[in-house]
Parts: sequence; C-alpha cells; structure tokens
Amino acid sequence: MAGTTTWKLWMVTLCLLLLLPYGFVQRAYAEPARVLVVYDSLALGTPKEGNIEALKRVLASFGVEVTVTSFDRYKQGTLDKYQQVIGVRNADDLTELKAEYRNDFASYQGAYLHIGSQLPDKTRQALGLQVEERSRDTIRLSIGSYAQSAIPVNRMPYIVQTEGTAFAYGTLVSDSSHAVSPYGVMRERMAYVPYFEKGNLSELAIAYIVKDWLGVKRQSQNYVLFKPVYPFSNLEQMQRLADRLYESGIPFIVSAMPVFSNTDYPAMKRYLEALKYVQSRNGSILVNAPVVASTISQDITTLSDQMASFINALAEYGIAPLGIGAEMYWTYDQHYTARGMSYFDSIVTFPNERIMHRAQTDTSKAFSSSVYTLKAGELNKFEQQGKVREPFPMDTALVYDFPEDGKQFEQTLQALTSDWTTYADYKMAAHTVRTGANEAVSRQGQLQINGQTPVLNKAVKAVDSQHVYIQEGPKAFAAVFTLQNNIFIALILLTLLIFAGFLIIGHRLYRRKYTNQERSL
Repeated sequence: MAGTTTWKLWMVTLCLLLLLPYGFVQRAYAEPARVLVVYDSLALGTPKEGNIEALKRVLASFGVEVTVTSFDRYKQGTLDKYQQVIGVRNADDLTELKAEYRNDFASYQGAYLHIGSQLPDKTRQALGLQVEERSRDTIRLSIGSYAQSAIPVNRMPYIVQTEGTAFAYGTLVSDSSHAVSPYGVMRERMAYVPYFEKGNLSELAIAYIVKDWLGVKRQSQNYVLFKPVYPFSNLEQMQRLADRLYESGIPFIVSAMPVFSNTDYPAMKRYLEALKYVQSRNGSILVNAPVVASTISQDITTLSDQMASFINALAEYGIAPLGIGAEMYWTYDQHYTARGMSYFDSIVTFPNERIMHRAQTDTSKAFSSSVYTLKAGELNKFEQQGKVREPFPMDTALVYDFPEDGKQFEQTLQALTSDWTTYADYKMAAHTVRTGANEAVSRQGQLQINGQTPVLNKAVKAVDSQHVYIQEGPKAFAAVFTLQNNIFIALILLTLLIFAGFLIIGHRLYRRKYTNQERSL
C-alpha cells in the first residue's frame, strides 16, 4: 500500500511539472504585445495628416497594446521598456531629435520599424538599403491582389537598392521615370516603409509588413457588419434582411445601440425580439458604444452601470452579445475603457468621427479579438485581381449602413450576393462578455449564456403595444372636477346660443331698415 501511494504521488508530481510550463506559455500568450510609436509631427494640413491615427488602428487590429508619444515628449530610458518600436517621420524639415532619444536608440537592440523619410543609418545598414528622395511624382502602388494608381507624392524616398536577404513587400512604380521599387522591406527585426498616408491603399498595405514584423501567424477573416441599429430603426426591414442573408448563406454582424432606460416599454421589447431573431438567422450581436453628447457629468460611474444593465437585459432575453463596437479613441481613454469596455474581450474598431475624450491616455487598451473596419464603398477605389477578394492581413469587417428604405435594401443585398468573397461567422471565434450577473460566450460557433444554449426564435413574437407610460395619481376629487367641467361647458354653450340669437335679431332689424328706406325713395 505504501508503495502504491508513493507511486501515485510521483505521478501527480510529474503531471504538475509537465503542465506548469504549459501554464506559463498560456499566460505569456494571453499578454498582448507592447509597441511604442514615436513620431515627429502629426502633419496637420498636409497629405500625411491622420496617418498616426491610421497606424494606431492597424496595430489595434493585431491585438497590440500601443503607447504613442512624440520625439519632443520622449523621456530617457523609455526605449528600454519596449521590444518593438515604430518611428514615424512626417516632417522633412525636423531633422534634429532630442539627445535622450538619440542616445537610447544607439543602444536599442529590439525590433524597429521606420516609416517615412530620414531613415536612421543604423536601420539602413541593417537592411542593406540605398534610398533616393525624389520630388513631386505620382505612383502606382500594388500589394497582394490590390492596386491603386495615380497616387500623388512629394519628396518621397524610394528604395533603389537592397542587399542581402531583406524581404520586399509590394511595388511602387513611378509614373514619371517608370522606376520600380519595393513598397517596404524587412529583415529579421528591422523593417522600413518609405510612404504611408491615410485614405489610400498604403493604409492597408502597411498591415502586410506590420503583421510579419509583429510575428502574427493567425489567419485573417472577412466579416460583414451593419450599423447602426436603434430601437426606432425599421425592425421589420432588419428581419427581412436577416432572412435574405440567411438564405444566401452569408453570416453577418449587427452593431446595436444600447438602451439605458425605459427597458420595460413595448418599443424596447420589440427591439429585443428583433435582435433575438437576427441571432437565430446566423447573425452576431455587438453592443455599439453609446453616443457621447458631453464629457461633463457629475456621476462618473453612470456609464458602467448603464452598460451592465443593457448587457443584462440582452442576456436575460436570450441574446448573447459578443463584443463592443467603438470608435478608436475609446481605447485611449481611461474612463471609457474602465467604465464602458471592461465587460468585453472583443472589439470592432471604427474610425474616429467625433473625438470626445474624458480621461485621455497615451496607451491603448488591447483586446484578445480586434477587428479592423472598412466602409464597403472604400474598396471601389482599388483595383482587384480576380473575383474573390483576398483577405487583408488583419481581421476586417466591411461596414454597411443599415438599409432603412427598399432601394437601399436591394442595393445592399445585390452587392453582397453578387460578391464572390467568402465571409466568416463572427461566432466561430472565441468571445466573452461578462457582467456581475451574466456571462455570454461563443466558441466554435456555439453560443452560451450562463452556461446554457439560448433558444433561437423561429419567428418574431408580437408585442402588446398597450402600456401605461405615466402612472395615474389618486382620484379623490375626480367627481367634483367632472361636475365643475360639465357646468362650465353648459354655461359656454348657453352663452354661444344667446350670442347667436342676438346676431340673428340684429341681422333682421338691419335688413328691415334697409327695405323701408328703399320704399321711401
């Protein structure tokens, strides 16, 4: 017996030793990569304006925690805290950098990606490059199966020669000289992209390099997303849309605006019924970030309670929200990340439209699942090889406005059903939304709410519109007020009759007087 017990103890110990490293690997994998972005200028008023924002959104799509600072605000020793650094040089006239940064960069041994002009000698030598700057020109950019022509550039550095084993990405063709150069290059931990602007193909092209530079191996997916959907949207139209997409075999995502009050009203019940029906037709539900009307509020905890109440309302109705859809600036705000986004581990990131910071920070919140977004019409700017759209390096959702009228409805369906692109089901990825009262998860296409599979609606249930919106008060004097009202009505009617009688009598007297005068003449 003693020998058997000893043998069992040895087996348990061995299993623990074998599983311990696996636990460390899992924990290390779960921690997001940390990237420092240092820039010289936001390039306001130039074609490069907005490229820092675009870069932050691309990095977010790979689940990266990003810290952004300028060279002017750089503090000595910062580079030592990061294994991956991106330097962005937008201003050709800002050649001199702070001594603290220059000294730290000279000894920096981590991965480095340079974007723009003024490529450091250290990086140039590591990549084996020769770079030549040219004046005004137009170029054709090609990468993957996408291309865009007639892109204007000014004082852009071209990679004219590479030595050694640097890997080239895409091509740039000069319209004036017809010279061909790579869009970007990478060797081991060093990479260089000479041109990057928001709004053209370079905004997507840089993702090809960033993905390899970060070491991301997972396969990317294309999604379809509709936004925004409100309780007062055309819910019958949404049900028809869900049916048509389901029949066409196209999974989709709906970004639903939250409701923070009056959740017992019939309008809210109809909203929940419609969302539940969408879920049953292979649709996935996101909670859209609420519209920020003002950053002034006395109670800073309100957002947290409101978001939790809406998530709980969805879960208790059998709807499993799988993430949050928000403009990118939300991830750079301590208030929004702590109070509004802490329930989610998945995000679909939209471009900033109206920035309303409350507690801005230089470091973003990273999510285990993050999807980049493109408006569906933006792809029309690019030339495409073949009928099937090649997935971009990051998970990407094509965003369609929710069709409110019949014409837009048919146009949207025609665009989706005639496209050869295969769209993925958002539920196939792992997502978790958790409040203190409820938990909604998806794993391999299976939804669960608090460990139970939700019941799918085969049809939308009718909701009784009879609802007492304002509670009636006590009616102790109702009879007295009713009698008083009846008396006033009777007096008014009597007065009107008397007044009408006077008018008739006066009219007859005047007519008789006029007739007598005619006879006397």
